[in-house]
Amino acid sequence: MNITDAMILGIIQGVFEWLPVSSEGMTSIYLLARDYTLQEAISISIWLHTGTLLVAAIYFRKDLKAILKSLPSYLKKRPTPATSIITFLIISTACTGIVGLLILIYSLDKLNFSGAHATAFIGILLVITGILQKNMRNNQKEKKLTVADGIIVGIMQGFSAMPGLSRSGLTTAGLIFRKHNAEESLRLSFLMSIPAVFAAEAGLGLMDKIVVDANSLVAIAISFVTGYVTIGALIKFAQKVRFWKFCVLLGILSIVPYILTL
Repeated sequence: MNITDAMILGIIQGVFEWLPVSSEGMTSIYLLARDYTLQEAISISIWLHTGTLLVAAIYFRKDLKAILKSLPSYLKKRPTPATSIITFLIISTACTGIVGLLILIYSLDKLNFSGAHATAFIGILLVITGILQKNMRNNQKEKKLTVADGIIVGIMQGFSAMPGLSRSGLTTAGLIFRKHNAEESLRLSFLMSIPAVFAAEAGLGLMDKIVVDANSLVAIAISFVTGYVTIGALIKFAQKVRFWKFCVLLGILSIVPYILTL
């Protein structure tokens, strides 16, 4: 990765992470245009989440502080206001880890291709993301989190290891389908991302899929700064605007080059 790519990728990650359009898909499309393979693009895209992971931890620090403060009581099986969300995060993270790890282990080596084929693959997944979001219907009433919520949404988050399947889009849609309201679903989605992304980074490190050099650190720094500046405004924007049309349109445009080669 050269310094120009690092800067552009950092900006893309810092902006699109807060929108339900798959930041991994956006950065992967850019990397494919720069002649990286899909395998390389996925590894780099996941690594770029390090910067926005730190931003999410800062932005949701009050929620994280409340959760950490309640952990001792939770471990002693004493009910607290955070009991349900702690259980939800533990279960969802475990399910995400199992599904996401299996996808990374068994698919990365099979995705060593690039060009129109790889872009079309991401395009198909973007269309799927858009269709899922199109069918979301907001619920006004608050609902208590359940074990089933954690399992279902955790599995959905695991599939977002593939570029084009928006992590926030899938998990928010899953929570809304489970009758949670949109605002709470979006908050839970980003809280879920913190342990999940941390686990994904650790997994890539253990699989020796990450190259840490000066330019990759620049990309992380820029994704952090860009993400920190944009998170508040873009999360509010995402609550007001439905992005399913953008996902479907971009997905179709990503598939067209492959069709033209047939």
